Amino acid sequence: MLLPLTSVPQLKSVESEIFTLRYFMRCMQCTFCRAGCCSYGCDVNGGERDRLLALKGELEPFLAIPSSEWFKPEEYKDPEYPTGTFVRANVKNGACVFLSKTGRGCAIHAFALATGRDYHPIKPMVCWLFPICWDQGVLRPNSDVKDDLVCTGTGATLYEGARDELRVVFGDGLIAELDAHRKALAAPR
Repeated sequence: MLLPLTSVPQLKSVESEIFTLRYFMRCMQCTFCRAGCCSYGCDVNGGERDRLLALKGELEPFLAIPSSEWFKPEEYKDPEYPTGTFVRANVKNGACVFLSKTGRGCAIHAFALATGRDYHPIKPMVCWLFPICWDQGVLRPNSDVKDDLVCTGTGATLYEGARDELRVVFGDGLIAELDAHRKALAAPR
């Protein structure tokens, strides 16, 4: 699958905690967190925002929220984002405006599935890579994982849960390198 990215975040290092921290990765089967990770909104890179707005005729009725309420007005420059800019998704009633109002999970993801689209180009990358993120060239656990998510501690490692999504962004070369690190960390000493 190819993404319309102008660039890929450049990594300098990887925090080893992505191989040891665990979380309940089956979000759609979760019965205990009430979408805690979606309560703050999210960063949306400029290209994702533009692609979402291009679909507003279809998305507005699906989300039941006008596109004028999807994003905060401030745009931030950040060279680590594929388009060099990002905006924040708005929070409404204590949750991201894109959280499904009728069920669990992301309404953008549900929209993509319902319309036969790949969610990767329109759903914010920071959401589909969660619980892993990148910051200042470091691939690391999202701070929410350590701070306040009730779904941490059991299940797959962060890397196991995000491995396929990391492949979409960074390619097979990084996955091979990360798999080797995971194997070395698991080897008896």
